Amino acid sequence: MGTRTVQVEAILTDSDGNPLSGKEVYLYYRLSGETTWNDIGTNPHTTDSNGKATDTIDLSVPNDYDFKAEFQGDADYEASSDELLNQRIKDKTLISITVLPQ
Repeated sequence: MGTRTVQVEAILTDSDGNPLSGKEVYLYYRLSGETTWNDIGTNPHTTDSNGKATDTIDLSVPNDYDFKAEFQGDADYEASSDELLNQRIKDKTLISITVLPQ
């Protein structure tokens, strides 16, 4: 088995689709079938001007993973979360070709 670095990105918007900047978003992952969520990087992540919270993580591949983004809410906005389940993260491959004159 190898490892692969993957980028996880969550986008937080209001009900009209406008990005929310400066908000705290929590990013998690786990092996599919497991029950315990693991932090991605150092939670919480702060959304940028486009409402994005982004981090990278090194994962053992190939494996199936679940990912979760969570906004716990604040004085102006209610809490929300989203999950991607059973995401197959594959190992990279390389191919080379050689031509040998005869």
